[in-house]
Amino acid sequence: MELYLHIGTEKTGTTSVQRFFGANRELLARQGILYPDTPGNRNHTKLAAAAQDPTEIGPLRKSLGIRTRESIQKLRAELIAGLKDEYASRDFKTVVMSGEHCSSRLLEDDEVQWLKDILTPYFDKVHIVVYLRRQDAYLLSIYSTAVKSGAIFPLRLPPDHAIRNRYDYWPFLSRWARVFGRDAIICRKFERSALMNGDVVDDFLGGGRIVKEKQFERPEDVNESLDASTLEFLRIFNRHVPRFVDDRINPAKANVINLLTEVSKGPLVTLSDEQLAEFMAIFEESNSKVAKEYFGGIRSGPGDPLFEPRSDKRYRTAPVPLTVERTVEIAAYLWQEKQAQIDRAIERARRHERVRPSRE
Repeated sequence: MELYLHIGTEKTGTTSVQRFFGANRELLARQGILYPDTPGNRNHTKLAAAAQDPTEIGPLRKSLGIRTRESIQKLRAELIAGLKDEYASRDFKTVVMSGEHCSSRLLEDDEVQWLKDILTPYFDKVHIVVYLRRQDAYLLSIYSTAVKSGAIFPLRLPPDHAIRNRYDYWPFLSRWARVFGRDAIICRKFERSALMNGDVVDDFLGGGRIVKEKQFERPEDVNESLDASTLEFLRIFNRHVPRFVDDRINPAKANVINLLTEVSKGPLVTLSDEQLAEFMAIFEESNSKVAKEYFGGIRSGPGDPLFEPRSDKRYRTAPVPLTVERTVEIAAYLWQEKQAQIDRAIERARRHERVRPSRE
């Protein structure tokens, strides 16, 4: 068997890839391709959660309800046993796994090595698939995701440790190459011009030599970007309704983000051109190394040695304070939608009560 382990990075169409494989699990199995559900139904989050340092109880593990070392050991044991059972359930020739947290959470060789140790015994060949995005575009996109995940800090250039661990691709790729071997790394750029048919799913299928079938379901890509005002509203909202309460997911947040997406029609947020240029300059040497090692040399023309100039499909604006009127407008919309949800829940309960059989 061969394994294609898709490790991200984040904000490079990973959700689209995972939605595709999750929706077509049975059709893929007929081709001899397993997309297991032991590590997660679509996003294989449990790969990174299990491989992290066993003393670490961070947000990723908390989101899975893991809060003790005992529960970490249980997760590890269940992951290993579950994957083994899935491998044996059919005569598979290829296994695909996808978890972008592997790239952002496994920061030490030992963590990557643990993952290798539990995966490689079952495979004749392992491929580590990674997509890279221009760092300034990644920064702006990951900020939106951070606020959706409960962050309360304003948009800014990241601190040194984040630059090292998340945005600097050379040491990250080197870590995975040290553990799995350089030949195992399949490195791609998340740029429309570099992707097969300009599409990350088609690109991934082509790289994995997966035959496209007419019956494949192609889930619609969901654009959940929040504009500058709704993102700022959510950032402040997070101060009062946090993501975690007593180390558990706060049910009060529910579908607030989905509702905000419905009223997010304005420009996206950005930093100044000067700040973004300063940020990209940090990676010039590192990106040159990546370009030479994984892409046959640095790109021609001015600008970054690895990536094409950033292009935004949607207008962007610098962060601006929320006006009172816009704040009330968003809050009123949320109140009305939440009230409608309550009304629907009450009506469902009444219908259930009316049809419930008598106990006489």
